[in-house]
Amino acid sequence: MSIFRVILAALAAVLVLPQMGHAQSRQQGESNLIGTLAPVSPEFYWPGANYDPAVPTPHSVLGYQIGQAITPHASIIDYFEALAAYAPTRVRLVDYGRSWQGKRLIYVVIGSPENIANLSAIQADVQKLADPRTLTTSEADAIIARHPAVVWLAYSVHGDEIGPAESSMQLAYHLLAARGDQRMAEIAKNTLIVIVPMQNPDGRDRFIATNIGSSGLAPVSSPIAAERDQPWPGGRVNHAQFDLNRDWFALTQPETRAQIAAYLSFYPVVMVDSHEMGSDRNFFFPPEANPINPNVTQEQIALKTLLGQHNARWFDQIGLPYFTRESYDLFYPGYGDGWPTAQGTISMTFEQGSARGLMIKRSDGTFLTYQETIKSQFVAVLSTLEVAARERMRFVRSFYAFRQSAIQEGRSEAIKSYLVPTQADQSNADKLAGILTRQGIDVARATTRFSACGRNYAPGSYVISAAQPTKRLIRNLLEVDTKMEPAFVAKQERLRRAGLEDEIYDVTAWSLPLLYNVEVQACTMDPNVTTQKAGTALILPGKLVHGDSKVAYVIASGSTATTRFMAQALQAGMIVRQMEGAFKLEGQTFGAGSLVVLGGENAPSLEQNLARLADSTGATIIGFKTTWVTEGPSLGSDKALKLRNPKIALAWDSPTDRNSAGAMRYVIERKFGVPITPIRVRRFAKAALSEYDVIILPDGEGDYQSAFGQAGIANLNNFVQQGGVLMSVGSATSWLAEPDVGLTGLRREQATMTDAEAKSKQADPKSKPGSTTIEGLNLPDVGAFVQAIASPVREPTELDGAILRAQTDQEHWLTAGLAPNLTMMVSGSAIYRPLTMDAGTNVVRFSGPDQVKASGIVWDDSRQQYGFKPVVTVEGKGRGFVVAFTIDPTYRGMADGLDSLVMNAIYFSAARARPTR
Repeated sequence: MSIFRVILAALAAVLVLPQMGHAQSRQQGESNLIGTLAPVSPEFYWPGANYDPAVPTPHSVLGYQIGQAITPHASIIDYFEALAAYAPTRVRLVDYGRSWQGKRLIYVVIGSPENIANLSAIQADVQKLADPRTLTTSEADAIIARHPAVVWLAYSVHGDEIGPAESSMQLAYHLLAARGDQRMAEIAKNTLIVIVPMQNPDGRDRFIATNIGSSGLAPVSSPIAAERDQPWPGGRVNHAQFDLNRDWFALTQPETRAQIAAYLSFYPVVMVDSHEMGSDRNFFFPPEANPINPNVTQEQIALKTLLGQHNARWFDQIGLPYFTRESYDLFYPGYGDGWPTAQGTISMTFEQGSARGLMIKRSDGTFLTYQETIKSQFVAVLSTLEVAARERMRFVRSFYAFRQSAIQEGRSEAIKSYLVPTQADQSNADKLAGILTRQGIDVARATTRFSACGRNYAPGSYVISAAQPTKRLIRNLLEVDTKMEPAFVAKQERLRRAGLEDEIYDVTAWSLPLLYNVEVQACTMDPNVTTQKAGTALILPGKLVHGDSKVAYVIASGSTATTRFMAQALQAGMIVRQMEGAFKLEGQTFGAGSLVVLGGENAPSLEQNLARLADSTGATIIGFKTTWVTEGPSLGSDKALKLRNPKIALAWDSPTDRNSAGAMRYVIERKFGVPITPIRVRRFAKAALSEYDVIILPDGEGDYQSAFGQAGIANLNNFVQQGGVLMSVGSATSWLAEPDVGLTGLRREQATMTDAEAKSKQADPKSKPGSTTIEGLNLPDVGAFVQAIASPVREPTELDGAILRAQTDQEHWLTAGLAPNLTMMVSGSAIYRPLTMDAGTNVVRFSGPDQVKASGIVWDDSRQQYGFKPVVTVEGKGRGFVVAFTIDPTYRGMADGLDSLVMNAIYFSAARARPTR
């Protein structure tokens, strides 16, 4: 069927709306919302297709043909269950997890009857291939000779990228029913196909609800139609407002954790992550754009190119436009293609321009239908399967060789191991070990003391050998910096200086030790020490250390476990005190910010409750027989401040940034177990805020001023004056700093001038009064021309996501228990002038210009201007406080090293505020 005929049919048809995937009629006399588009010829999906009528079609299960409606999550599962029931010897359906909302996460294995019957043996074989240390060469050759190429197909990680999930059903039907496609026999024999039809069911169903709720009699092609104008937060993110395509090594979300565990049970040799993009764009498949992660091998690039070239041949034959190399790089290892690539998989992102509905009119006047977007994904994946089947042994051997060479590199290169010493925040070190282990990395925990690379290590230190199959992933995650090609960086510098947009797609830094604020030493030896294998637990149990008499219990500051204990103890109704200064009790010294629980202030069941909290939070709780302090503040003094269990509200909905709002909520609720109340921004103008102790304004992506209005500003100001704590993040801080708002004394800076700019400004020609002309200016070279066209007022250079160093004011109560030095992800261009001493306190500030860069691409002018500028400020306002973060401390939910800073800002500020209620 021609594209023209498809468009005419869609325009003439009534809207097709699935209700849980089954056609339902409306009341008699009304138009049926379940209409029918013109039948889709098999040739629309594949030339010469001839399908076995016995195989369940999508239409027979869904009530409509593929592409005539956007199929909900439950109905997609219905279809795959129908296929599994029809062909149990060729199809295996497995539940591998649940989404936040409890929706089923499934994968479907399709293969020959022999391969499905031998599925357990195939998985056992690949576990051996994945660890060449366990195999002889002859054993490896034997497995490679018999092992099918496992191809992992992951669809619709973003919920509003609707076509890929639909395409998964069309692919499965074709694999089982096609009789006119001669490739199917070889694909069935030589591959094992694992289909994840939907990675983000919560986001997809949210999009569908919006689309259905705005639909009418016929499909609407207008790009601004309500059916594709997604209200906040849109369908892209999951329930927790996370972008799942950036979570692969962070492992913050249940959907990601579950898929990685499933992936590691198969170790596919080829993987496709199917996406959609803007409607005006055609289809993208690799090769990728620069920069390429330095841990990607040349063989991986060659195989990606082989697959891309084969895709191109089919796209040319069928008449589908595509592009490669111009966008979508392969640098960040947190994507659905980057992380598997670091494991040895030939992993690719496919991107198709999206209809965001059944049909859309593009800006050039042409139409794009939902069926077309499904078709292109279907063609590209079939092409990929064809190559994987034909080149089965090459792909399988490539995977084995990748992991074998990783071991050899770990043995031969200078860095032989990564050592994680026991440290003040052992809780974060333990979590780092658990996160690495969950990704198939061997992590060992020392059971004895040992020495290596010039220092001593205590029992409990972690040892991560580089001589293991995951060495390249280890380097990606633990190295301080992952280098870009110098030529690429130089090009970006030229673009930046010319006032053009750079080509950096995402962050330039992600080192987990820096984000966790955990010390990791790269060591030139693999220490000889007795160890035990680290587990996958992210929180190790703490302990309750008994004294002779339990009149006081102390939880030392400096650990995220202590922060977890604080939050959960207050939730449980305990009375908890925070010590403003260091003190000594029974010969033991505890730092400022340590917590004290007094037996006389709490219930008789205190010790049992403390034991339970030690186990769940990882905190070490020490019992004492006396409260007699020999140095520092007494346990009953004003400097032993009783903490409040604050009631927290979070600004929600537009104009907040969904990722920032979601990450803040995730950190507070999921990491620390503290419930918060999201309040839609439009309610702040009139809402009674006095019932809350803390209000948080996350980073924004819109106009806070218009959303709040003068009434909202007045309400926030009154909230603070009457004893509330207002906490702002990122662009919300910029809004509070506006002179018309005035809730903080911070002010955004313009870009600083270079020497040449300052000189140019001094010689800037001025027009004479009343003149329509300006004095002449000689431009002797290109540099002078660039200066002449430069904007006289501009923002500081934007960072694309780098990690910067900062220092804490160790004398301030907000930083009690925090390390003197912190590292944090910074993106954007907002830089602020420090507060003057009469206005407030700069409690966390960036390091000086020569030390501020920790990792990533930091332009020289950025490095200079960030030096000593504020990260967190505290200002007293009336009876309350304004705590302003100039960066987002909850970035992607993976900046664990700043979690205690966030909770300190909430709890320690609320305890010092003096609310009138």
